[in-house]
Amino acid sequence: MKKDKYLRIRGGKAKMLDIYCAQCGAWVLKYQKDGLGQLLRCYLNRIFAPPELEKLQREPKIVEPKNMANLACPRCKAIIGTPMRHIDGRLAFHLRKGTYSKKQPKGGL
Repeated sequence: MKKDKYLRIRGGKAKMLDIYCAQCGAWVLKYQKDGLGQLLRCYLNRIFAPPELEKLQREPKIVEPKNMANLACPRCKAIIGTPMRHIDGRLAFHLRKGTYSKKQPKGGL
């Protein structure tokens, strides 16, 4: 788990989530959700897997949302999220309601 200022701001509580496509059920990503409330967006610095999404946070060419592709299901290609910049400056995917489901994995990471 990443422990940084964002975790402390959100109350110090975090959990890992597996995100799945609501259309076909395919696994999309592993994400650290900080704080309480709904999952509205996935910040790049909180994505742990798969490697092709996790490495986006270190990609020097990705400095604006326009440099990112939509978050799509790897199996059926349904659009799950769109690139955005949060007011705190972090890049994220704004998740479309009803396009994903989430589960807390057994055994953590």
